[in-house]
Amino acid sequence: MVSGERPFQTSEENRRFRFRPGKCKSRIETFLFINVALGIGLSILFLLLSGGIDLGYAAKGANPVKWIYTTGNTIYSRPTIASDDSIYVSSTDTYLHAIDASGKLRWKQKIGPLKHVHFMRSTPVIAADGTIYVGSTDYHLYAVTSKGELKWRYKTGREVQSSPTLGGDGTVYFGSEDGYFYAVDSRGQLKWRYEIGGSVQSDPVVGNDGVIYLGSEGGFLYALQPDGALKWRFNAESRIASPALGPDGTIYAGSTDGSLYHISKDGKELWRYRTAQPISAAPTVGPDGVIYVGSSDGPLYALEPNGKLKWQVQVKSIINSTPRVGPDGTIFIGSNDGFLYGFSPEGKRVWQFRPGHAASSIPAIAKDGTIYVGSHEGDLYALSVEPQQQHF
Repeated sequence: MVSGERPFQTSEENRRFRFRPGKCKSRIETFLFINVALGIGLSILFLLLSGGIDLGYAAKGANPVKWIYTTGNTIYSRPTIASDDSIYVSSTDTYLHAIDASGKLRWKQKIGPLKHVHFMRSTPVIAADGTIYVGSTDYHLYAVTSKGELKWRYKTGREVQSSPTLGGDGTVYFGSEDGYFYAVDSRGQLKWRYEIGGSVQSDPVVGNDGVIYLGSEGGFLYALQPDGALKWRFNAESRIASPALGPDGTIYAGSTDGSLYHISKDGKELWRYRTAQPISAAPTVGPDGVIYVGSSDGPLYALEPNGKLKWQVQVKSIINSTPRVGPDGTIFIGSNDGFLYGFSPEGKRVWQFRPGHAASSIPAIAKDGTIYVGSHEGDLYALSVEPQQQHF
């Protein structure tokens, strides 16, 4: 036999090495099954880590979700909490939803003819008699009874994205994208309107003296008398977001020029604080007078009443949301990365949670500390935040 030449296999060797279709097929199937299963598992892990699966994110600690109520589309409107702990929220499914404190639907009222709209941010406000007022994309301000019955609706010339607010006499104040600011009485009758120009999306605030303050696309902060007369206007030369009032009645308002302005009750600038990027949402003034505001450059700023920086903390994305302060002083704010963050009064991050794929509304906080926030999927989350919970 030539060296290196392999001998022909005997029948015994053939039996030992012969091809066995059934057994090989079984081995191939097993191999494929293991690889497919491993691939699916890794894919699920990747989706969970990246947020591709819409689960509430809480990396450690007790689950903060008390309940979830599902509407038909994205919730941009900040929830409103009634004195009986009911929660009212409008959704881009064009319904006003009333939910009880356990997360059960009490009723829902249609506030627009379309099945869905792309954006609806008007936050409901509740009058002393229980009437709920809210704006809609169908050009109307709606008045709905506490039982969910339509009371009346007032038509403007364009969408009503502005959140209404109430005067001491029950007058409803709100803006419209038709360029006017409206005052309507509790029967739905027009008292007056003031031409602002441009789209009026600012949420107005009312001082103790009845003066109404609102920002504008044209860069002016307006102060209007209860009878609709102009008291003064302050020029920031760039879009002014919704204002907030301090304990002394002075006004705080951010602008797309990257400044937070502190304005006196007679319209004079007291100070301004420069951020690196535009401010497009209202600030919040804490019970101790500290002002909290987010900016498009990512930080949450805490400013002393004199305008000096107390602290700033960076989050992972831009902030176009208004902060809210909880009963224990924790500051909650949403970010464009989809998370709701909690910071201590000293500026330390103490909590974070992502409802579904992303938080999409400004949070509302009940007296017991429960946080209500809307999600991009159309879910309203009720969250319980305990001191020991660290969800990041």
